[in-house]
Amino acid sequence: MRRVSFMAVLAVLCVMLFPGLSLADKVEVYTVREENMSPMELRTRALAEGFAKAVAGETQAMLGGALDANRLEAVRRYFVGHATDYIQGYNILSSEDVEDGLFATLDVRVNRGTLRDGLTRLGFFETVKAPQPASVSWPADLTDDELAELQSLAVMSGLAREEGVYPAFTLERGPEGTYKGTLATDTEEWTSAGQDMAVVWASLWTRFFSLPKDDGEGPKRQQLVISGWFTPDGALEFDGVLRGWDFAVQNARLVEMDIQPTGVGATWDMSILDGKRLATLLNSYLPQRGLSFQLNRNSGR
Repeated sequence: MRRVSFMAVLAVLCVMLFPGLSLADKVEVYTVREENMSPMELRTRALAEGFAKAVAGETQAMLGGALDANRLEAVRRYFVGHATDYIQGYNILSSEDVEDGLFATLDVRVNRGTLRDGLTRLGFFETVKAPQPASVSWPADLTDDELAELQSLAVMSGLAREEGVYPAFTLERGPEGTYKGTLATDTEEWTSAGQDMAVVWASLWTRFFSLPKDDGEGPKRQQLVISGWFTPDGALEFDGVLRGWDFAVQNARLVEMDIQPTGVGATWDMSILDGKRLATLLNSYLPQRGLSFQLNRNSGR
């Protein structure tokens, strides 16, 4: 029996060097021309809306379609102007100026790995299972548009608003048109300030969702052992499939291959986001291919 490390077969994985990248997503947007908006500003806005629509779509796919229509729209709204970090590239397939705005069709490539990390920091993989109770307060002089943005951010983050609970978010007006946000738990408090309410909001909630969990919640690190392939190629092909199940697992790594005269087995180390969904995927994919699997809790890595 021979045991081959993942590094020994890394050269065979050249087509999987960028598992976080998605194929181009075709999106169509109609952007309304605002008063005194120049043609360049209109096109820039159309691009931002196209990027946001593509990233929101990838977010929904990554979460297994778990977002309802209201939250998905709030996600799209948040990413307008905040999606460029997740864009790998794009092509403008067509654009048409009309009297009231611009129709555009784009091919947008989203970096799934970067997006998955961003969604993790924002708590999506936690709040998609159950809303996060939180209190949200704001100054009385917010305009209707500002209040609508704040409420949309709360929906985007999957909050269940309650009075007098932690975490508690407080928005205040700062100098020269800025916002100041404070987020407090029963043991921590953070502040952030800036001209973009969404940036202030996200910078604080990423701090909260990055806190270590001491109650056993959060992704569980496990090992997946599969046996029954005839050649290593089958295991390498499944490695790409597993990495595509972003809504069920994250940080999947092929750590060992077990090559025997009777067949090939392989072991992956990964974090489980949704154990039930992963079990469903494995049971629908592996047995019909003559493969068996076992999930083991990994407490040593």
